[in-house]
Amino acid sequence: MNQYKKFAYYYDEVMSSLDYNLWLEFVEPYLKPNFKILDLACGTGTLLTMLKLKGFSVVGLDLSSEIIEIAKEKAKINHLNIPFYVADMTDFSLNETFDLITCFFDSVNFLKDESQIQKLFSSALKHLNKNGLFIIDVFSKALFQEYENSFIEEDYTLFQINWTTKKINSTTLKHDITIWEGDAKYNESYYEYFHKIKSLKHKGFKLLRISGDFKDSLEDDDERILLVFQAL
Repeated sequence: MNQYKKFAYYYDEVMSSLDYNLWLEFVEPYLKPNFKILDLACGTGTLLTMLKLKGFSVVGLDLSSEIIEIAKEKAKINHLNIPFYVADMTDFSLNETFDLITCFFDSVNFLKDESQIQKLFSSALKHLNKNGLFIIDVFSKALFQEYENSFIEEDYTLFQINWTTKKINSTTLKHDITIWEGDAKYNESYYEYFHKIKSLKHKGFKLLRISGDFKDSLEDDDERILLVFQAL
């Protein structure tokens, strides 16, 4: 399973161009007062922080212990009480249930095959209240093709990053990240996998909505596909 290690400490700055408001605005119509929310693969907890500031009860879970430490520190700085757990999103057990579970920012694309996807859905289902919602996103075929041979070189205030993405086969991308900070150099690699929409299903859920790039429709050139499921 992919997990960020050294990259975790640079994640927020590298991802600073990401507009988290798009995801927040997408989930807001599904929220009700007193909702409890679990964010799987929560990263450094930016979306959870936004939801907590709106008054919701939130919990975060991620496989990377490094990134969870940063999430805890971010919550502390903002004087927010947010529980965070280090766990595999396909196999976790918390002693509570939720009204909404989210899994965003390509995290489902970290799963290699349909068996892992089924485990993700099953773990989510066990932690949802009756009629609870599970909202995920994946990258589209259009974005997979855009990713398949790309190179990014970026200079930040304290470090430099080179990010190379290559297509390994018809469904697999390999990301190679090199970071220089002063005399220190770090290398990290991880894989992402393309999944067809029809593979994103589970007998315990019904699909309520498919959205392309946060719209009410899905077009061939949309880059991000969002799916809203409801527990049966």
